[in-house]
Amino acid sequence: MVVYSTTHSDIIYNSTEEILYVNWKQRPSNNAFIETYLQGLEFVQDQVPVNLYCTDLSQLGPLEREQEAWLNNVFYSKLYDVLQTNIYVGVVFSENHFKAIVTNYTATEATAHHHYVHFNYFTDREEAIFWLESVKKGRDNNLIPTQMLSKSTT
Repeated sequence: MVVYSTTHSDIIYNSTEEILYVNWKQRPSNNAFIETYLQGLEFVQDQVPVNLYCTDLSQLGPLEREQEAWLNNVFYSKLYDVLQTNIYVGVVFSENHFKAIVTNYTATEATAHHHYVHFNYFTDREEAIFWLESVKKGRDNNLIPTQMLSKSTT
């Protein structure tokens, strides 16, 4: 289901996987960047409480510092206020972007870190989806009553 689509991004919800995809097609202005994420937040708040996300930056490259700061300092807090549960984000980079990050890594000033947002980084979208599905399966397993687990192992 297409949640939001512009020339610079698509937000797509896959109800089978229970994953909300944010696919960047080209570099947005800061206002367009914020609007995209706010549209996703509105969907999560009004329609489906999604806590699994796949953000594909492979066509975009690195985020601007202001964009990254807004995500860390504003957006994830708003998202958590809506969901009140852990949030899992699989971020997909291009091979070159990922290599540049690893090669040029330097510690930067501390940004807001939230205990409820869990990131994992990939160069392959299918690997990101596999990780998110494994998170979901782990979460689903936690929903099985302990008594049922003990009966099935005897």
